[in-house]
Amino acid sequence: MNAPVIDAVRAAPATNEVRRFLIGFVGLTLLSGMTIGMNKVLSTLLGIHLGVSNLQLAVISSAETFAMALGTIPAGYILSRGNPKHLYAAVSLTLSAAFCALPWLPGWQWVALLMFLVGLCISLRIVAMSTVFLVRLPEIGQSRAGWYKGTLTLGMQFAGPLTGNYAIANLGLKAGFLVSAGMFALLAVLGWHVLPERSGRTVGAQRGTAAGAADVAEPASSWRALWRLPAVRTTYLFEVLASFTASSVGVFSLLLAMRVLHWPHQHAVWLMAVQGLSFVVVLLGMGKPVLGSPHRDRIYGGAHLAIMLALLLLGTLPYTPAYLFASVLLGLGLGVNALVNTDRIGRAPVDKARVSSHLTLLGMVGGTGGALAAGRLADSIGLQHVFLAWLLPWLLAWCFYHLRRVLPQGEISA
Repeated sequence: MNAPVIDAVRAAPATNEVRRFLIGFVGLTLLSGMTIGMNKVLSTLLGIHLGVSNLQLAVISSAETFAMALGTIPAGYILSRGNPKHLYAAVSLTLSAAFCALPWLPGWQWVALLMFLVGLCISLRIVAMSTVFLVRLPEIGQSRAGWYKGTLTLGMQFAGPLTGNYAIANLGLKAGFLVSAGMFALLAVLGWHVLPERSGRTVGAQRGTAAGAADVAEPASSWRALWRLPAVRTTYLFEVLASFTASSVGVFSLLLAMRVLHWPHQHAVWLMAVQGLSFVVVLLGMGKPVLGSPHRDRIYGGAHLAIMLALLLLGTLPYTPAYLFASVLLGLGLGVNALVNTDRIGRAPVDKARVSSHLTLLGMVGGTGGALAAGRLADSIGLQHVFLAWLLPWLLAWCFYHLRRVLPQGEISA
C-alpha cells in the first residue's frame, strides 16, 4: 500500500527535472535553429552582393553542409571523450567570432572557406544536442520524438530566415551578421546551463535500466547487419532523397522568388518560411494522427506524391499562388516522410546511436550533393528545369516503394 506512494514521491522530483530540461533544451534548439536559418539567408544575400554565379552560390551554401558531414564522425568521437557543456560553449564562441569577420571578407572564395570552418563547428554542436536528446528521450516520452527536429526546423526554416530578413532590412547586411554573432554568444551561455558535463554514451549507460539493457543487447549496428533490414534500407533511401530535395529548394528558393517571381528580397524569404512552417506543423502536431492511422502506408505514399507535385509546380508554373502552394506541399510531404521514417527506425531492432549518426551523415551528404548539383544544372538548363530533373529519382523511389508493399512482408512492418 505504501509502495505506490513512495514511488510517486520519488518520481515527482524526477518529473520536474525532466520538465525543466525539456523547456531549456527546446529553447536552446529553437535558438540554434534560428542561427542556422539566419546564416543561410545572410550567406545567400552576401553571395548575391558579391555578384556570384549560381554555381558559386551553391558552393558557398554547400561548403557548410559538406563540412558538417565531414565533421559528424569526428564530433562523435570527441564528445564521447570530452565535456559536452565545455565543447558546446567553446564552439559557439568560435562561431560568434567567425560571423563577426564574414561580411568583411574580400571574395566569395574566402566566404566559402570560412563557411566550411563554420560547418565543422556546427557539426559538433548538432551531434552534442542530438546525443543528449536521444539519451533523455525515454524519460521525455517517445511521443515527443519529433520535437527536437521540429523545433530545430522551426528555427532554421521559419524564425531564423524571418529574423535575418528583418535584421538586414532594418540594419543592413553587415549588421545582420553581427546579430547572428550575438546569438551564437547567447547560445554559449544557454548551452552551459542546459547540457550535461558528461558524454551521452556515459550518461546513457548510467541511466539505463535492466530492461533497457536487455532491450539493446544485440541490436543491429554494422553496415551489413543494418542493410539487411528493409526498414533501414527504405529509411536511408527516402531520407537521402528528402535531404537532396530540401537542400536544392532551400538554397534556390530566394532566387526563385527574386528572379522568377520578381519579389523584393525582403519578401522572398517567405517562400522558404512557408515550407519550413508546413514541415514543423507536421512534426509537432500530426505525429499521432499520421502514425496512429490505419492508412499510414497510404499517407506515406501520398506524401511522396505531394513532394513530386510540388517539384512539378516549381518547374512549370512561375506564378505566386503556384509557388506558395508548392512550398506548402513540399513541407507537408517532407514532414510526413520524416515522421514515418523516425517511427520506423524507432521500432526497428537497431543500434539507435549508430543509425542516428548514419542518417545525419547521409542527410548532410544528400544536402551537399543536392545544392551542388542544382547549382551546376541551373547554369546549364535553367533554375526551374532543375526541379523537373529531380522528379525522376522520386518517381523511381516511389515505384520501388510500392512494388515492395505488394510483397508479403512490407517494409513498414519490418
